[in-house]
Amino acid sequence: MNQQELKRRLGTLAEPSYRAFSEKLKVSDRPIFGVRTPKLQKLIKQLYEEEGIKALDDFFTYQEPSYEEIKISFSIFGLLKLEYHTALSYLDRLRPFNESWATNDNLAGWFSHLAEEPDFYRYLCSLLCEQNPYDQRLGIVGLMNYYLDDASIDRTLEELAAVTNPHYYVVMALGWAYATAFCKNRNKTLPYLQPGILGEQVRRKAIQKCIESRLVKEEDKTLLKSLRKAP
Repeated sequence: MNQQELKRRLGTLAEPSYRAFSEKLKVSDRPIFGVRTPKLQKLIKQLYEEEGIKALDDFFTYQEPSYEEIKISFSIFGLLKLEYHTALSYLDRLRPFNESWATNDNLAGWFSHLAEEPDFYRYLCSLLCEQNPYDQRLGIVGLMNYYLDDASIDRTLEELAAVTNPHYYVVMALGWAYATAFCKNRNKTLPYLQPGILGEQVRRKAIQKCIESRLVKEEDKTLLKSLRKAP
C-alpha cells in the first residue's frame, strides 16, 4: 500500500486522546497517529492478507514513517515467517527503524520462527556488541523471550552479563531479563544478583522487578531485599 493511502487509513482510526497518552509514554519520537492496539492489529491483518510481502516492501519506500507505520512493518515481517536467510536480510533493513522501547519490544516479539534456527542465537548475541542501544535492547529482549530455557539459560546469563551500556533502556531491558530469568530458574540466576557481577544499576533494577513480580515467592523477596541493600 502506498504511504499516502496508509496514512489516510491510519488517520480515520486515530484518537487524539490516545495519541496524547502514547506521547506521554514516550513510545516514539516520530509522529504518532494514536491508533489503539485492537484497531491497529485489525489493519495489520488486512494488509497482511491483502498484500503479503508487498506491504513490507512498500514500507521501505516510505518517507519519514510514523510510529504506527513502523509497528505495522514489524508485525507484517513477523506474520510472513520468511525463510531464515531472507528473514535476516529484511530484519537488518528494519533495524534502523527500531528507535524506541516500544518498537523494539514489538519487533522482538515476532522472532518465534527465527528462534527455531540454531544460528539465530548467535545473531542475537552479535546485537549485544552493537553501538546502537536499541540494537542491544533488541538482542537482550530477544534472548529473554526465547532463550531462557534449561538448554540455553547458562549461556544467556553470561552473554547478558557482558553488556555494560549505561543507556536507560538497555539497563531496563537487562533488569527485566534477569528478573524473568529468576522466575524461570531461581538457582541459576541468583548468583548474578549478588554484588559484583552485574553493573549496580542493572542488579538493582533486576531485584526491583523480582520484588514486584507475583511469580517470586515471599521468602525470596525478603532475600532479594537484603541483597539490594548489600554494598
